[in-house]
This record gives sequence, C-alpha cells and structure tokens, in this order.
Amino acid sequence: MFMAGVFLMFAPVGLLNDMSRLGADPFRRLVTDVVFAGGVAVAYVLAARRPRWLPALVVAHIVLSMQFDRIFSARTAPLAGAALQARLSADTGAIIAAIVASFVLLSRVVQREGARYVRAHTEIALARDMHRLLVPPLARRIGRFEFSGISVPSGDVGGDLVDLVDKDGCWIGYVADVSGHGVGAGLLMGMVKSAARMQLRAAGSMSALMNELNVVLLDLSKPEMFVTFAGMQFDGASELQFSLAGHLPILHYRSAGSTVDELSVSQIPLAMFGERRYTASPVAFGPGDLFVILTDGLTEVFDRHDRELGLEGIKAVIRQHATAPLDRVRDSLLAAAHGHGPQLDDQTMLLIRASA
Repeated sequence: MFMAGVFLMFAPVGLLNDMSRLGADPFRRLVTDVVFAGGVAVAYVLAARRPRWLPALVVAHIVLSMQFDRIFSARTAPLAGAALQARLSADTGAIIAAIVASFVLLSRVVQREGARYVRAHTEIALARDMHRLLVPPLARRIGRFEFSGISVPSGDVGGDLVDLVDKDGCWIGYVADVSGHGVGAGLLMGMVKSAARMQLRAAGSMSALMNELNVVLLDLSKPEMFVTFAGMQFDGASELQFSLAGHLPILHYRSAGSTVDELSVSQIPLAMFGERRYTASPVAFGPGDLFVILTDGLTEVFDRHDRELGLEGIKAVIRQHATAPLDRVRDSLLAAAHGHGPQLDDQTMLLIRASA
C-alpha cells in the first residue's frame, strides 16, 4: 500500500512533462513517462533500505532518462486549439486523481502504522512498569549484614536481576544477567526470579538453587539464550558461601588490609546444558568487609579512545569509597561508569557489608 502511494505521488511527473511539451508526444511516450516516474520513485524508496544499491540506481536513472528521446524519436507537432485544451484537461484530471489516490493510500498506511505503534508503545510501557516491580532498589539490613542493590536498564526493559531472600536470619543474595536485551530478556528475567523464589522457600543451598534454575530455565528459554549468575549465601556459619555461573568475579574488599580480591568459580552460564551440576565455595570474612556483585554493564563501558573501564577501574572506586555508606558506594560506582562512557548494557550491582 505504501509503495502504491509513492508510485501515484510521483507518476504525475510524466503528465507534467506532457503538459510542458503541449501534447507533442505520442500516447505510448506519455504512458512510459508516467510509469517511469512512479517506478523510479519506488526504486529509490527500496534503495534507501540497502544504500549500496543507490549509486547503481542513480546511474541507471540518468542513462535511461537520456535514452528516452532516442527511443521515442517520433514526435508530432504540439497540439493547439481544442485538441490542446482536451489534452491538458485530461492530464490535469489524471494528476488530480493520482494525487488523491496517493493521499488516500498513504493516509491508510499512517493510520495503520500509528495504531500499531500505539499498541507496541503501550505494551512496552507495561513491560517497563513490570520490570520496575520485579527489580526494585534494595536497601536492607539482616542481622550483622547490610545490603544495597540497584539495576539500571539500558533500555525500556532490562534483562538484569538483583534479589535478596532471607529466612530466620539466613539469606541468599544474587545477581543474574539474561543474555540479550528488550522484552524477551525481561520476560526470562521474571521467570528467573519466580523460579528462584519458589526454590528458596524450601531453604535450599546455593548449589541446589543453581541446579534447579538450570533445569527450569533450559525448558523455558530459547536455545540462544542463557543466564549468568553470581550469588552469596549466609546460613548461620562463620563463613559465607558464594558461587558463579559464567559471571564476573565477585569483588571482596577486605577491611583489615584494604585490598580487593576476586572471588571466582569456573562454571558455565545457566540454561545451556541440562546435566550440568553447580557447586559453591566458602569465603571467610571479617568486620567491615564489603562484597560487590555486579554485571558487565558496569565494566564494559568505553571512553572516546575505546578504553574500557574494566574491573580494575571498579576496584579503584571500591578502594576509595569502601568505608562510606553503601548508598554512597553504589552512587560512586554508577557515577564512575557514567563518567567513563555511555551506557551500553544494563548496569546492576549488589553490595553486601559485614558489620562487627
């Protein structure tokens, strides 16, 4: 419908040529001019989708235009009197009809595409609101542990998740990053949170949670989608348990020595292979220690010289602000990422601090 509207909008150029020559061209030349003018306009619209075709189209347009006079060499004398008046009236009527038809067709296209845009915009707005409900900012204290978490999507709907579940003084905090962007990643992220919450109601371990998520998500996600995961668990013991699945290392700021260590476990992302079994490892901690779980949206930020912020840049910010309140540490990390370069991916983090 759109192409037909474009054709009818530019086809009158052939009729205008006939009017400028006072009807001297034969009827076959008139029809060819009309078809050529409309067809070239459609060809330029199509070439706009594939710009590499544009130079060839321009050359073909020029060559064919120059050959028209040679192909249609037999011209009659310009019309005069009543014959000219009839020819001009016919051309004028055809021009008006083509313009009206073009307007009708293009108006219908605009109405249809406008309605489709409104529906899509409404659905995206709903998905954005659901994402905000599923991934709200975290600011809590459980026993001797203080938590702060946030997820800043790169678009309307994010695919990152930060969550904290506690029961009887014990807790599991985790960050998950669904591959891809947009509504599809956001839907899978919601499934991750629902499945995790159901599993954690049984007070399972970190490894049991990851094994269950892997099985559930494998059946729910597309083959090309996967989920990276990083989490920590406190079960009342003197040590914390941590585990990762294809995720960035967890950064551990040790207050006693003001150092930042990387906690890492070599395991593939979730939802890739059904028979994979995941494990967790212990880590000792002391008063004032800070754990930072973050997604690659905070590290994969590039300045104008294409230099990445990276984990080292994040570590430098942590060392500088490690003893500040968690909300200030969070804001400092986000400010460092935003100051280094434009956001390319969802930026999510979970901060965990142990008090005395």
